Amino acid sequence: MYRVDIISAARMLKQGGVVALPTETVWGLAARADSPKAVEALLALKPGRKKPLTLFPEAGSDPEAYAVLNRAGQAVLSSRLVPGPLVLVLDSKVRFKGVVQDDGSIGMRLPDHPVPRELLKAVDFPLATTSANPPGQEPARQARQVHEYFPEIPLLQGEAGQARPSTVVDLRSDPAKLLRRGPVGLAELEAVAGVPVVPFDQLRVLFVCSGGVDRSPAASRWLYHQGLGRVVSDHLGTLWKTEEIEQKCWWADLIFPMTEEHRDVLVEMGVNQHKIQEPLGVPDPYGQKPETRKLIFSFMESVLEQKVLPRIIRNLPR
Repeated sequence: MYRVDIISAARMLKQGGVVALPTETVWGLAARADSPKAVEALLALKPGRKKPLTLFPEAGSDPEAYAVLNRAGQAVLSSRLVPGPLVLVLDSKVRFKGVVQDDGSIGMRLPDHPVPRELLKAVDFPLATTSANPPGQEPARQARQVHEYFPEIPLLQGEAGQARPSTVVDLRSDPAKLLRRGPVGLAELEAVAGVPVVPFDQLRVLFVCSGGVDRSPAASRWLYHQGLGRVVSDHLGTLWKTEEIEQKCWWADLIFPMTEEHRDVLVEMGVNQHKIQEPLGVPDPYGQKPETRKLIFSFMESVLEQKVLPRIIRNLPR
């Protein structure tokens, strides 16, 4: 495994080489963005790649030198979400071959990991980056994986955060479009940056109760029968296995717990609190008499219509 320090990596990049660098999400590959030959060398490592490259601006540069900052872009860049695992798609001001897309857009990210941040201080040009993995393989989360994928590529010191790949949001439209789900969710973008966001595909809604057999599946069925189109829902119980709860909560854009107790369980597990909506206040019908159960489910439908439906409609893809 060929490890290099910041100074050596900066020299290699200046000469048109490619290096591997850890980020707060996964490992990445980088080349200087303003060199067509360097970008070509980077793209050659991932033949058949369809996803765009991401621009890392050099330290001290103005992001507005590379992209048109509309109101949404300014709001996100000035929020606590940046630097961080968030790619902002904006109209490009530069013509970096292989980095700027055919529609004139560019994806820009300011990383929040000490290694790339120090590297960006050591160069006087921006970097074109991509995740460190061959097409069809999982992004490398450890240095040894990078070496297995690309044994000839030098690796900077350090390790990646081993999180999921960064969130990608297109800020050129109003509302903005969530192109790839990642560590920063739709609800967090709205709450922190004040930017309305809709997913590009389907809005994912999750209902949570205790056992996952009464309230949450009934709520999911109710939503399905509303005929909203581009919304998909699921359910879970807080008594389920931790791994299953984490997977479903990661999948969801919006999470509706039935009670405060369910919300507290999710918060304690580390679920992104911005995803978790206000508890619906629906009591447990388990073991209740039929007439009581009927009243509980009638009340739940009323709450779904008054509280949940307006929230969902706000974020429906369009």
